[in-house]
Amino acid sequence: MKVLDLRESDTKCGSSSPALKIMNFWLSEGGNQEVQIIALKGVQADQVEMWAEVMKERGVKILDKNDEGDKIVYKVYLP
Repeated sequence: MKVLDLRESDTKCGSSSPALKIMNFWLSEGGNQEVQIIALKGVQADQVEMWAEVMKERGVKILDKNDEGDKIVYKVYLP
């Protein structure tokens, strides 16, 4: 399973925002796979969940979510 670690990303909007990093990852790595996304608790995790909610109509699904202290580890299906 491929891993996208967002902990080094900018938590604001912009070219290194979590949502754009996920989109770029999806475009470069392709779909029809499950990926692990690691986000810091708070703004990053909120952005991952908001992105997944918006992309739900495209087939994106959060399959699993684990709280691991200072981070949240998601298993996400990218169609």
